[in-house]
This record gives sequence, structure tokens and C-alpha cells, in this order.
Amino acid sequence: MVNERQDIIGSNCLKGVSGKVTVDENGIKDSCTEYMENLKNVENEWGHRISTGVKEGPADCMRIDR
Repeated sequence: MVNERQDIIGSNCLKGVSGKVTVDENGIKDSCTEYMENLKNVENEWGHRISTGVKEGPADCMRIDR
């Protein structure tokens, strides 16, 4: 049971963005870095159509009934 909760330290292989399987440690790190850079820098497309009304008065009370 103790072995089930250990973190995974490494990986044997990884399929990169280009579809090529990488097995060496530096290649895996490079693929992960490339993926994360792409993920952080891609701008999401949206229509800029958000309409909200102005809330006036006291804030609503939120409760969690258990």
C-alpha cells in the first residue's frame, strides 16, 4: 500500500508535439518544455460578447447547508 502512494519520478518515453516518440531524458524534458511554452502562449479565441448587468444593493448571502 505504501508503494501505491509514491510519486512517479521519471518516464520511459513520451510522444512529443510532432508525434515522434522520445526515450532519452533530455528529449523528454525538451518535449515537456515545448508543450508548456505552447500551452502558455496560445491565445484562446472568443467572440468578446460578454454581457452582464450591474449588481446594485447588498451582496447575496451564500450558505452551505450540510
